[in-house]
Amino acid sequence: MSKWININEAAVKYGYNKAIIQLWAEMKRFPISYEEDTPAIDEKSFLEFIDNCKKGITAEYIDTLEELCMAKTRICDIYVEIIGKQDKELMLQRDKIAQISEIQATMKRQNVRLRDCKKIVAQYEESFHVSWIERLWRRLKRLLK
Repeated sequence: MSKWININEAAVKYGYNKAIIQLWAEMKRFPISYEEDTPAIDEKSFLEFIDNCKKGITAEYIDTLEELCMAKTRICDIYVEIIGKQDKELMLQRDKIAQISEIQATMKRQNVRLRDCKKIVAQYEESFHVSWIERLWRRLKRLLK
C-alpha cells in the first residue's frame, strides 16, 4: 500500500525544493493528490523517480519537461487573450457610460428649460385667454361653423 506524504514534508525529508517536487508531479513523474490543503505525493513512487534521476537525465524527461513548458505557455497565451478581451470590454463600457452621462446631462438641461417654459406659460395663461389671439380664434371658429 502506498504511503502518501505532503510536498512540504517530502521537501524537508529528502532535501528538495517544494517547487521542484511540484514541477515533477505536474510532469506526472509520480502520483499526486490534491485532497488536502497541501498536495500529497506517493512516497514510494517519488523515491523511485529520485533513484532514476541519479542515473542521469533522459531524453524522455527533457521531452516531458518541454511539453509541460509548452502547455504552460499555451495557458499563459489564453490568459493574455482573455485579459485583452476584458480590456476591450471595459473600454466599451466606459464609452457607453460616458455617452449615458452625456445624455443624462442633456436631459437635465432640457428638463430645466421645460420647467422654465411651464412657469412662463403659467404666468401668461390667463392673459392669453382674453388676449386678441383668443378673440380672433373664437371668431374664426364661429365663421367656420
